[in-house]
Amino acid sequence: MHQINSILVGVDLTHADRLVAADLNEQTAEAVERAIWLADLVNAKLEFFAAIDLSAHTKHLLEEDRNHLSNNVEDEAHKVMGYLIEKAKAAGVESTSKVALGPSWREIILDVLKNNHDLVLVGTRPHGFKGRLFGGTVMNLFRQCPCPVYAVKIGEEPEVPEIAVASDMSEVSSDILNFIVSIGQMADVKIHLLHAIDTQLDQRLKGLDVGEETIQKCSADIKEEIENELNEQLAQTDYRTLSYGVKTHVLEGSPEETIPAFIAENKINLLAMGTLARTGISGFFIGNTAERMLEKVDCSVLAFKPVDFVSPVVPE
Repeated sequence: MHQINSILVGVDLTHADRLVAADLNEQTAEAVERAIWLADLVNAKLEFFAAIDLSAHTKHLLEEDRNHLSNNVEDEAHKVMGYLIEKAKAAGVESTSKVALGPSWREIILDVLKNNHDLVLVGTRPHGFKGRLFGGTVMNLFRQCPCPVYAVKIGEEPEVPEIAVASDMSEVSSDILNFIVSIGQMADVKIHLLHAIDTQLDQRLKGLDVGEETIQKCSADIKEEIENELNEQLAQTDYRTLSYGVKTHVLEGSPEETIPAFIAENKINLLAMGTLARTGISGFFIGNTAERMLEKVDCSVLAFKPVDFVSPVVPE
């Protein structure tokens, strides 16, 4: 099971080239609150991490007057980080802070590689076009960060959160399920274990002398087999100790359509899933199915990588 001892919390302190340290945006405030809650729950340490990505003009000014301007920018950022550290301390959570200059997703990954954080937690909001929830920074973390990434959606937390675990029956999804069950042993949550099947038997058997009854029987057999596999995966966990247990669901249709629909219909608060990758390549990327799915979900996401994942980001 994935152990969480160190959590990096992404803190957004900028708007264009202006520091907004005195007034954290709502997605950062949400991420900070969730991080402190989770760190307290699992007894982990926090690192509040702010990467300030400045324009070429401002970078030029920094180079011309590095001692004065750079110190002012970083001093202002550290003031806010000090406030966040005190906030965590009040909740009994140990924390540190760091400020870097550069693109936030890259600086976060470099810090993960250097300091072996177990989880990255960042806030998110509708971004870009078509109401997509995850912007470029979060998607780059989903694609390239070596440790799990928890992207927190702004919104009220229900009394009992609903968590969906998308399983492809792999070792990664088993690890995710075990981790979520362990969270359920410490906090009241309702857990759903999902698998989507898109057999398209009617298309595959088109033109053959196969009746509708036979097609329905084959579909039922496949669904039963998947249900048995989900129950076997579930049996490897301590789910029986949970107040609400775990419900299994076999969804019929493509994952990128049926899973977002299930999330919307059941008011799921968190989707936990693995990101598929091509083996044998240094620098894996999120799989096409997972990426298309993430474009359509409207909840927080916790994304895990395979244990042999190698990030393409390397220190300069």
